[in-house]
Amino acid sequence: MREITTVGVIGLGTMGAGIVEVFARGGLDVVGVETTQEYAERGRAILQASTDRAVARGRLDEAGQAEILGRVTISTDLGDLAGADLVVEAVPEIMGLKHEVFGKLDDIVAEDAVLASNTSSLSITQIAAPTRHPGRVVGLHFFNPAPVLKLVEVITTLRSDPAVVEAVVAVSERLGKKSVVVGDRAGFVANYLLFGYFTSALRMLEHGHVSREDLDTAMRVGAGLPMGPCTLMDLVGLDVCHHIGDVIYSHTRSSMHAPSPMLGRMVTSGLLGRKSGRGFYTYARPGGGQVVEDAQTPAPLEAPTLSTVGVVGAGEVAEELASRLEEGGYGVVHVPDAEDSAELARLAPAGLVIEAQELDTDVDDLADLEDGAELPGRDVDDLFAELGEITGPQTVLATVNAAAAVALGAISGRPERCVVLRVHAPTGNGQVVEIGRTSVTDEAALAMLREVVTRLGAEPVVCRDRAGLVVDALLVPHLNDAVRMLDEGYASVSDIDTALQHGLGYPTGPFAMIDAIGADEVLAVCEELASGSSGLPRDAVEPSPLLVEHVLLDRPFTGA
Repeated sequence: MREITTVGVIGLGTMGAGIVEVFARGGLDVVGVETTQEYAERGRAILQASTDRAVARGRLDEAGQAEILGRVTISTDLGDLAGADLVVEAVPEIMGLKHEVFGKLDDIVAEDAVLASNTSSLSITQIAAPTRHPGRVVGLHFFNPAPVLKLVEVITTLRSDPAVVEAVVAVSERLGKKSVVVGDRAGFVANYLLFGYFTSALRMLEHGHVSREDLDTAMRVGAGLPMGPCTLMDLVGLDVCHHIGDVIYSHTRSSMHAPSPMLGRMVTSGLLGRKSGRGFYTYARPGGGQVVEDAQTPAPLEAPTLSTVGVVGAGEVAEELASRLEEGGYGVVHVPDAEDSAELARLAPAGLVIEAQELDTDVDDLADLEDGAELPGRDVDDLFAELGEITGPQTVLATVNAAAAVALGAISGRPERCVVLRVHAPTGNGQVVEIGRTSVTDEAALAMLREVVTRLGAEPVVCRDRAGLVVDALLVPHLNDAVRMLDEGYASVSDIDTALQHGLGYPTGPFAMIDAIGADEVLAVCEELASGSSGLPRDAVEPSPLLVEHVLLDRPFTGA
């Protein structure tokens, strides 16, 4: 196999220009080709602007920038690729166009030159089929922005020459990239897993389960991901998301990948995300990232005055909650013994009462609170019936334990003022407290609870009271989908973790997340979601047999 020293890149949009920069930074000579001089100059401008930003941020000096730009030749003639050892195609995701490009390359480059496609979802087998030498064609999928994200997915076909694959992996590593080698399948690793998650998020949004702002906060802060799904889809481009989603669905025909009607309508209406200036959010200008207010921006609501908060329950969870409420400036009435009616009577003046009975003896603090554990204390239904009699009609009643807000509302006689609170462990992006509401929950009560959560030092997320609320209902099936991919033999634990950590910017890979959360907890949430109360398709939440196996064997996915 010839050594790769000269690379051609066809298509100089944002992605193609980024790939040119990556190869030039790696010390290779690069020829970038576009169809017209106008597009060629646009590609040159993208490259210039990207390296200018690197200089301005101190990540590159002017001499280094000049060296990088000096390795790049911009052309409108495919014939200038004749001496390339590797040619990467980065044209639009149209199979006919890709066939045209590869057909022309057959007559231009040497027979031992490598041809690669940067497609994010199309079949490499189908792209390679009409070429004279399909064994030299592979997928080389960079992630946007290519100069920043470390992942490169190398996609092979049944006819891929092992020497070609080895050469592509070697040059990727020379560029400082993390390579994952997988077979040809729609979406490959990262996009396949990402778009199952996107589909569930879109379903929540379309059904009015949660607002776009709270959805993004839930996953950015509560799950610790780099950005929420609405922000990320706007960045990627809603048209691109729609196309990739359709390709994956055509492969799986699974309801967990079923196209979103809402997304289709937005694309048809020209709402494409940042590039068009409007998507899920509205931006100050097309192509910019500054979000501005629009008709969907929530109007600020004035929260009712709240001076006293009651906390019911003994143990560290209740004590930490009471302490944080006091730090937030509230007067706190803490009743450790939920069985003591005389003590409960002290809650009469409270504007908010939170039931926080200890779940088990292993809970260390509020951040370790987990849904679904057995309550050794007083029965929650019985307690809420008594709280409904003791407290005033305007008092809001909440529980941090596993319960249904609608049932507690009926039992307490105040369905408009009963909610479920879900306290999540802090992530690198902060801490989320989800507020599970019903269809009749009072808006003033929600405004008050948002303020309380904010004073606790956390970020509030308001959503319908459904199984898993938002964070667990989106994150856990996403993790379970990774286990399914492993069980199918498509990719290894290391490859999947590498793909999502270095391709999507996750703080850790999904298997590292599962081991940190506990496979038993992930399984418990999957089973709760699969009970039918989540509103998600069953095939999206059905636990993977391999997940069950790891729980039964008490075996981690990563490490020993």
